Amino acid sequence: MALAKKHDQLPLDLGQLYAADITGAILAFLTHHGYTVWRQNNTGIYDAAKARWRVNPQSRCGVPDIIGFRNADGVFIGVEVKVGRDQLRDDQRTFLNELKAAHGLAFVAHDFAQFQQSFERRQGLSQGPLHSNP
Repeated sequence: MALAKKHDQLPLDLGQLYAADITGAILAFLTHHGYTVWRQNNTGIYDAAKARWRVNPQSRCGVPDIIGFRNADGVFIGVEVKVGRDQLRDDQRTFLNELKAAHGLAFVAHDFAQFQQSFERRQGLSQGPLHSNP
């Protein structure tokens, strides 16, 4: 038996991952594929004096969980991670559609395997607008 055949492996079954796990896997995958990407924190700012969260006035609603650019040509990428019954909000859909209209790469990731397949199939291609059920 050839050495390569001896060591062939079945795809890993990662089971149900949390959003943070999927985000981390996507960040590593994109970095490996020549992107500079980061987790974009979209939460508000905690006001200790008032003991509550407040909106960051410099932020924009709908920015994806992962943003960055392709090192080769500067093309912007945005990936919104949705797990379980979590759905795109209107502001998230609007941002991703604006990104696509500007020739950026926009993705909605429900799990890592689905993201990887979508990325490999659509990388660099223009995409149509997102609908209610992406």
